[in-house]
Amino acid sequence: MVPGATLALVLLSSACLPADDKNTGMAPTKAPASPAAAKPTPTATPNGVEKLKPAQILARARKATASAQYVRMRAELHEEGESYKLDFRYEGKTKAAGTFMQGSQHLEISRFGKTVYLAGNDAYWKEYGGKAVVQLLSGKHLKTTVKDRDFKELAVFSNRMALLNEVLGGISGWKKSRPGKVGTTPSVVMTSSSGDKLHVASQGPPYILLLKGGPGNSIEYLGYETPVGVRPPTKNVVDIDSLRP
Repeated sequence: MVPGATLALVLLSSACLPADDKNTGMAPTKAPASPAAAKPTPTATPNGVEKLKPAQILARARKATASAQYVRMRAELHEEGESYKLDFRYEGKTKAAGTFMQGSQHLEISRFGKTVYLAGNDAYWKEYGGKAVVQLLSGKHLKTTVKDRDFKELAVFSNRMALLNEVLGGISGWKKSRPGKVGTTPSVVMTSSSGDKLHVASQGPPYILLLKGGPGNSIEYLGYETPVGVRPPTKNVVDIDSLRP
């Protein structure tokens, strides 16, 4: 397996966007020049994770990341000529809002408790169900649930820990390597047997900061405890139950 390919394979297995129409294109969002992380506060002190074994570091990092009230997740993946981008903000454990892009297709996903809203652009809805679906859902929010049979695989992106656990569950053989830094935050770096690199903050809470899986493949967690306002749409909502017999 190509070093770092595990990250892309595991994450893409969670996505169910239809195949992209390569004859159309949407200008991608401009990526930052370098990954950014939550800046350490003036009182941030070393947390000592660099002294622990890899399994212990991972356990503490998962616990700290799960306990954060606010966090942003940003990812960029490239696989077999396709490009995928994610950008999600999480508030607590059951509120989230973000976007998933694949080529010209763009899908907004927001979650409030067990309710999920999906708002795709015309390219997405056309590939999903043809012109009739475009006419029905263009400019609208489709209301569904986290367990809906047609969209539950997409809804996983609205749960930061479900996605994180799925990605990390497919990666093994972690070993500590040299110290690193993500933005201005010092980190301990671990490398997996397949070449993926995980940065965990070594100051303040041991948050997961960055997971790199080879050229062009990365997931970063930033904006820890930076409040975000996540609210459900109030207009142009179509309940999926009203579309079924």
